[in-house]
Amino acid sequence: MDKSSGSSYTLNHTPPSQPQTTEDRPRRRFGLLSALARILVAIAVLVGTGLYVWSLVNQRPAPPSRQNIERTFTVTVQDVEYDAHTASISTYGQIAAARTIDLRAQVQGRVVEVSPDFTLGGLVEAGDVLARIDPFAYEGALLEARANLADAELALREAEQAHALEERNIEAASEALETARTDLERARSLLASGSVTQQTVDTRALTVSERSQALNQRETNLFTLSAQITRQTALIERARYQVEVAERDLANTEITAPFTGIVTEQSITPGGYISANDVIGGLYDTAALDVNFTISDRQYGELVAAGLANRPLAVTWDLDPEPITVSGTISRTAPQVDAATGGVTLLARLDAEGAQMLRPGTFVSVKIEGITYENTLRVPETAVYNDNHVYVIRDDRMASVPVRILARDNAQLIVSANPDEGERIITSRISQAGNGVAVRVEGEDEPQSGGPGGWGGGPGGGGRPGGN
Repeated sequence: MDKSSGSSYTLNHTPPSQPQTTEDRPRRRFGLLSALARILVAIAVLVGTGLYVWSLVNQRPAPPSRQNIERTFTVTVQDVEYDAHTASISTYGQIAAARTIDLRAQVQGRVVEVSPDFTLGGLVEAGDVLARIDPFAYEGALLEARANLADAELALREAEQAHALEERNIEAASEALETARTDLERARSLLASGSVTQQTVDTRALTVSERSQALNQRETNLFTLSAQITRQTALIERARYQVEVAERDLANTEITAPFTGIVTEQSITPGGYISANDVIGGLYDTAALDVNFTISDRQYGELVAAGLANRPLAVTWDLDPEPITVSGTISRTAPQVDAATGGVTLLARLDAEGAQMLRPGTFVSVKIEGITYENTLRVPETAVYNDNHVYVIRDDRMASVPVRILARDNAQLIVSANPDEGERIITSRISQAGNGVAVRVEGEDEPQSGGPGGWGGGPGGGGRPGGN
């Protein structure tokens, strides 16, 4: 065999394992016994602990038996008394002035006086002089107008006198003409007999012609005088109008309050100059204040059915410490409904007495007298459960009685029901209300306990599950 093969044999050869000695066997046996001992100790500890706990549980004294005690609720009540009840409608509104005015100057001129009451928020009475304009020019205009009227009236009287005189002259001229005509006819009849000459006849004929012309002239003069009288009458009417204008202009130099009201605007001072039609201030009538408020469609329908016009109401301005309350009546309905907010807007006129303290724009509470329901009960909302029944006390327990809600009046309900007069309705709200639940009226002696077997489980344990 060559060297290479001998070398390969040497590398791949594994020597056989060495045989165990007698010293290794006792060492392995001791390790197994030690592990088994530790396991047994752990099991013993667990068993001992369990036995100890079990003994403690068995040695605990049994709890005393719990006696079931029925829970009794303390409640407030009201007696059943049937009567006529009126449901009021409560809402909110805003005060508005129904009558306002801009005060304007009727004439121009320099302001010589301003009333101390004519100031923002001031109260002025009807007829009070608020301001005066210099009257000098207007007094002169009135004197001139009156003088022109006097001249026109004098000219009319002169024309009337001349007219009357001319009428008398016409009568005389007519008589003279008639006499001349008679003389002419007589002369013509005598001419044939030769008693008068032709010259006499011609002379008398000339006289008739002259007197006829004179009468015509008088009649023309009378017509002229009649036209003059008509003209003077018209001039007098014009002069009288000018006098009235001058008198009014003079009166308008005093700016007065047309009604009793509150000043909302003032823009003049003594010494200032104002022109005709300038706004010098504003007023609103304290006797014409309205309140605008909105109610629901249902409430509006109820009021219409019961009579809406002139229905009384009261508005309250919640001032501290003393609120102001003013009565009034519903006067009209707004011309249209606001689609955004819904409801119907009503307007009511407030009584003038007491309304002077209110101001336009004030937010107030409104209480409207509603419909009156006969033979009904008024109970708080807390007394009604599920909007269809209340509880009365019978034998110290709750008993359900059906009701029908007719109207709501703030936190009160007007209901129709059939409990007997003198029964007591529970007004307290009980979360566990139901038929048969034991109750005690506040302030009265507590009834005897129901003893074992009652509903609930002792004090605070709760009563019988209630019905709403």
